[in-house]
Amino acid sequence: MDKKSYRKERLNFRLYNLKKSWRLFYSSKYGKIGFYILVVFVILSLISPLIIQHSNSLTYIAPEGDFTAAHKQFSSTLPSSNTANYIDSTTSGSRDLGTYLIYTLSSSGVYGVDTCNHHTYNLASINHAYNLTAFTAYNSGEKDTYSYVITANSSELFIGKTTWSSSICGHGTPTLSNKSISMKNVVAAPFTSAFSYHSTEITSTFEYDLNYHTSTIYPVYIYTITKNATGYYLNEYYMYNLLHTSNHKPIFSQKLPYNIKPGNDEYYAAGLTSKAEVLVSQGSHITGYYTDGTIGTNKNLSSKINEVYIPSSYQYLSNNYNQIFVSTNHTVYGIYPLNNTKTVIFNTNNKQTINYIASTSGSTGFPSYFLVSLSNKTLSVLNNPNSIVRYMKLPVDITGISRYSGNFLLYNNHDYLYLPGDYVSSGSYIWTLSISKVTSTPIFLLNPVSARESISISYGNTISVYSTSGEDLNPMPPTFHTISGNIFPLGTTVSGNDVWSEFIGGFPVDLEIGLAVGIGILIISLVIGMLIGYFAGIVSSGFETFALAIYLIPNLPLLIVVAAIVGPSLTGIIMVLTLLSWPFAAFTLIGIIRSLKTRSFVDAAKVSGASTLQILKNHMLKNVTPILVYLTSINIGGAVAAVSTLQVLGIAPLTVPTWGGMLDGFYSDAFDLAIAPWWFIPPIIAITLFIMAFIFVSRGMDNVVNPRVAGGRR
Repeated sequence: MDKKSYRKERLNFRLYNLKKSWRLFYSSKYGKIGFYILVVFVILSLISPLIIQHSNSLTYIAPEGDFTAAHKQFSSTLPSSNTANYIDSTTSGSRDLGTYLIYTLSSSGVYGVDTCNHHTYNLASINHAYNLTAFTAYNSGEKDTYSYVITANSSELFIGKTTWSSSICGHGTPTLSNKSISMKNVVAAPFTSAFSYHSTEITSTFEYDLNYHTSTIYPVYIYTITKNATGYYLNEYYMYNLLHTSNHKPIFSQKLPYNIKPGNDEYYAAGLTSKAEVLVSQGSHITGYYTDGTIGTNKNLSSKINEVYIPSSYQYLSNNYNQIFVSTNHTVYGIYPLNNTKTVIFNTNNKQTINYIASTSGSTGFPSYFLVSLSNKTLSVLNNPNSIVRYMKLPVDITGISRYSGNFLLYNNHDYLYLPGDYVSSGSYIWTLSISKVTSTPIFLLNPVSARESISISYGNTISVYSTSGEDLNPMPPTFHTISGNIFPLGTTVSGNDVWSEFIGGFPVDLEIGLAVGIGILIISLVIGMLIGYFAGIVSSGFETFALAIYLIPNLPLLIVVAAIVGPSLTGIIMVLTLLSWPFAAFTLIGIIRSLKTRSFVDAAKVSGASTLQILKNHMLKNVTPILVYLTSINIGGAVAAVSTLQVLGIAPLTVPTWGGMLDGFYSDAFDLAIAPWWFIPPIIAITLFIMAFIFVSRGMDNVVNPRVAGGRR
């Protein structure tokens, strides 16, 4: 027979043996199940880059807005007879004096919700009033400080002063002593030169005094807009005169330049110097009047003015860089009150509509961040005129922004996004809230109970107060709906990591660890087993004694000690497991090789002149191949179990995702298993199935290694 035919026959013989071995293996139900489980694991490992959401699963943390919910501090229900008629809410106060009550206005009167005991009080009756204004002021004549509420309807101006039954602010029962002043044809809510806490942070700097005759502090002006046959008029009053005298004559009553109903009004304090102005917009025109009635700012823009906005620092610091920001549908202008000039701050080029504007305080020039909410659910953030530093995609349309101390609450009638000032640069909000009912404008307040900022939101006949810090929802259960559009099929960990990404990322890594350790043990045990088993002598006995010493040392403690010395690296852990796990396989092979050495076919090979290497290769290796597969399958499953054990114990905190690493949190806090089973059950199932698969494969290999057993099992 020629060499070519010989090689063909040998190949056919090997294929025949391979098919026979496969039939023997596949005839075992254990082997069959183990094989199919491994096929699934291999497929998932191969496609893991396609189905994993975040390749950096150990460092990825879900957006804070997804796992932080608004933390409700309390809710109060107002009289149901006025449900859907509560049109506004406000609070007042420099320091904490005015923040004990949240005022709200219905069609029949003014109500107050006590932020300490959460009781609701019917404070005053007034029909069909405009929105409320509340603030805190000092009355030098009475030597005390009170909270005041101002509103109006078409025929009268209402001024109320809050007092408490215990004579200590915030204690006892509040009452609103009020005075109604007859006025004709009031067409808008009155406003004042004093600022409430929620509109700006300057109230801690200014003290307002009603008794302007004797005070060296700042007087309070009240402004109303009225209409008669000749047009619209802006009227300015001393609040002291309205409250304490019969002289209700205005300081000035100026006819506004256009016969267009005013749309926006704002008080520009300018440090309450002589440059303080009250600003009124009519259509595309904005006019500013000084407190003596003379005109200051006077600009006509190209389109209708939607909003007038002044950063808080511009109120109490009068500087040449101060601007009055005015937005139209497509442009934001900055108007310098010092010289009555304007500049374009932002322009949409008619592509989108501007919904709302806001900014940080602007204490040293142009605000650090200037926010422009657009109609395409985008928030543009500027750090200078026409200089956009980032676009922030919002999950909902925004129709308003409440702000205080550089923090922002973006909202529409149903949805709320809280964006702290120090998060603007990263473009992430920290909590969201959805309410199904139409609401009034949310307000910031200083909660006297917690001495921290809170946010009040009124909807229907309910007023709820939420903490600005929010409430962490991690670990989150599986969800396919988040405000940012992210999905978490297996939820999150307590730290906000995506469990799905960690779980899927563990498939290739654990398979790689198992194969690397299994092949490493195979090579070491095969070399040592064949040499020690075939050769006899001092060297062989020495290797056998060394292997026995390693084998007899308790495996887990030795593994922990060596792993701690090597350190948490994937390569180091694989080497440790390989170098400490080969003795069992080696002793198994030593026994088999010594048994084979005494067989007649080995003696025949020696007589025929075969070399030792040929005997080891052609006779020993072929006969131990099935048992090698059997041992390797056991070692692969054992390697994954060992790594998982080390990671659960915190000995091997690898920088790659593994199933054992996912279980580390369970070891440190077993309570997590009860509250977040979606976090721990998937890796437990994966580890169990992976180990069982190789155990089943090894059971199936019994049919190949020991055909006598196969006959009994079929």
